Amino acid sequence: MPSFTKLLPSCLTPLLLSGNALSAQVTLPYGTFLGLDNYTSDLGSPLPNPLVAYLHIPYAAPPTGARRFARPQPPLRMNGTVSSTEYGPVCPQSTRPNMDEDCLSLAVFAPKGTTTSDKLPVVIWIHGGAFNAGSKQGFSLASMISHSPVKYIGVSIEYRLGALGFLPSNLTHRANSLNLGLYDQQYAIQWVQKYISLFGGDPHQVTLFGESAGATSVGYHLLHVDGPPPFKRVIMDSGGPTARAFPDWTYPLYQTQTDEFLNLTGCYRGANETATFSCLREISMETIRNASVSVFNKYDPAVTWPFQPVVDYQFIARPAHESWESGQVNNVSVFTGFNSDEGSIFVHKNLNTTEEFKGFFRNLAPKISDSQLDAVANLYPGPDIPGSPYANSSLDRRFWRVAVAYGDFAYISQVQANAVYASKLNMPVWKYHFAYLTSDPDGVKHGSELQYVNTVIALDKPREVADQAKIMNAYWSSFIAFGDPNKVNSSAPAWPRYTTQNETQIRFSNGTAYTEPDNIRRNATDFWRSIPDVLMH
Repeated sequence: MPSFTKLLPSCLTPLLLSGNALSAQVTLPYGTFLGLDNYTSDLGSPLPNPLVAYLHIPYAAPPTGARRFARPQPPLRMNGTVSSTEYGPVCPQSTRPNMDEDCLSLAVFAPKGTTTSDKLPVVIWIHGGAFNAGSKQGFSLASMISHSPVKYIGVSIEYRLGALGFLPSNLTHRANSLNLGLYDQQYAIQWVQKYISLFGGDPHQVTLFGESAGATSVGYHLLHVDGPPPFKRVIMDSGGPTARAFPDWTYPLYQTQTDEFLNLTGCYRGANETATFSCLREISMETIRNASVSVFNKYDPAVTWPFQPVVDYQFIARPAHESWESGQVNNVSVFTGFNSDEGSIFVHKNLNTTEEFKGFFRNLAPKISDSQLDAVANLYPGPDIPGSPYANSSLDRRFWRVAVAYGDFAYISQVQANAVYASKLNMPVWKYHFAYLTSDPDGVKHGSELQYVNTVIALDKPREVADQAKIMNAYWSSFIAFGDPNKVNSSAPAWPRYTTQNETQIRFSNGTAYTEPDNIRRNATDFWRSIPDVLMH
């Protein structure tokens, strides 16, 4: 990684601005940034304890022009004092306001009054969105920190998405342009190592935290071994490195999707790869964005998403299960878990027959055999089969059959797999099950725990909701601060470590927390875990 110039003196002294707003100022080698010293509301959520906030600091050069489809490079020198009092643009994706290709920025939040000598723990938030959508503004990290019973600093990041960040093909392999979004994340993590001490953070006490594709990203950093890791702990909500395990760039579907993207951009030049890349770097961001979104939308209904990370034998050195089994991982503390109804927001609601049910999974995992598909059908019996758990579903019974099966396939079994793998390596592991059922027709859906973790949901809600948020925020915050979820909230139940001898998880439901054995649909999750090579899709 390119190194930056020698650090310049920093200044965190508040400066009075117009009205009653206060600002904070920090000087980095490439610019001086003006933040907010009395940040009391984030993304519409009031903050009970004010923060110092820098909402937009570039961590890399704009990935435009010759830097498009290239790995991140050092940020450009900025003259004068740069305002960081508003969120910057999000990376190009479907329909979001304020999109721009110059999006490689991060936000920093610290408790008000933090000084450079405090050396607070640090959490880095990596957002989800199927590697095709999302931004750091989708989750109020500021709210999580402000409500926390213990102090720490938060950093949330943007990274390239869709075709701009994850274009897998022989073309991008030969150009050394695979997995650019992961390299963006790595660059931001290294930025934290270099500069977070100027904000009062401790670079030796860093936690990576992600949900969904963000958790998968965190998992890939966990398995990327290249010297001492730049983090000490990981939190993986509803995801991890084995979740939706990805093959290498030669996977035929990926090449088909890349060809469709190139044809839509008008940049396909056959064997002339130099001409193809020249075109891709010259056309407008909108042309690339529209083509990327069009290809994603085509494959989204079947959940065979394009523009995903791939095994590149560099950043992702090998399939995730092989890294786990060979012990080639960073030995850090792990906090992971799942929600009861992980699959409900992803799958078809019109799969009416067992053959259609099987076809859905054959399309997802082409290597799966007929006998394995029969096993899947038996593990999730149709609603017309006597004793089927889906016979009395409040929604369409066939929908819940495929929703549960997909949730197990993509998330629940794989969260379990990562917990088991890590515990076998004697890594400290804590595992949860979020099961707080509301009136949402999709049940305890994917991502629904986050509004409790940052306590945004607690605003003007019944006491039970507020209690659930308080408990969860304390557990997550305790792990970030101490590497153990049990250090902060003495009134909450003790959360036991997940071990090979004691596969116990904590369950969040109805404003409480309690332990339970990790045995939910265990026959089914054990089946999915037993065929990792088949799931390389």
